[in-house]
Amino acid sequence: MTRLFLAIDIPAGIREQVTAARDKLARGVKGVKWVEDHNLHLTLKFLGEVREERVSDIGQAVKSAVKGFRAFGLEVGNPGFFPHSRSPRVIWLDIKGNTEYALHIGESIDESLVPFGFDPDKRRRLHLTLGRIRSQGYNPDLMKNVKDFQGFPEKPAFEVEQVVLYSSELTSSGPIYSAVDKFVFND
Repeated sequence: MTRLFLAIDIPAGIREQVTAARDKLARGVKGVKWVEDHNLHLTLKFLGEVREERVSDIGQAVKSAVKGFRAFGLEVGNPGFFPHSRSPRVIWLDIKGNTEYALHIGESIDESLVPFGFDPDKRRRLHLTLGRIRSQGYNPDLMKNVKDFQGFPEKPAFEVEQVVLYSSELTSSGPIYSAVDKFVFND
């Protein structure tokens, strides 16, 4: 069994801007497990544990699902929380730009994976997870940093040209993500 998810990669230049923002938000904050730089991505669909012999067929289904799509633009926005700021569990950066198009791609992928037993996502919100909050309740240091966040010095916009199928190995030092396959739009 291998743990899989489908994601949009963040280009290196944008990743540097996001990392700088994450580091500002993390200053003096305890109780948050921050996402490592190399693990930053936009999840389109989490598949979970999948038998090895199904990976190739899943890849073919995703390839067919994204075939008719074209490259599109996204932009990284301001921080927010799941489920809400009163009792946050996840801190993330909002995604702007052609999000409806990205969500349409996610729906197409969902439809292609139904024959494999995957349920379509009921709610999908594009976001860039920065950290998982370990301590329950209000975190005043984190809230202050979010309130003081002034945005990005340069507009963090980027072009999305593909979807990546990743495997995720959970280790004691954090997850290790490895690209299994890439699905280029109009390919």
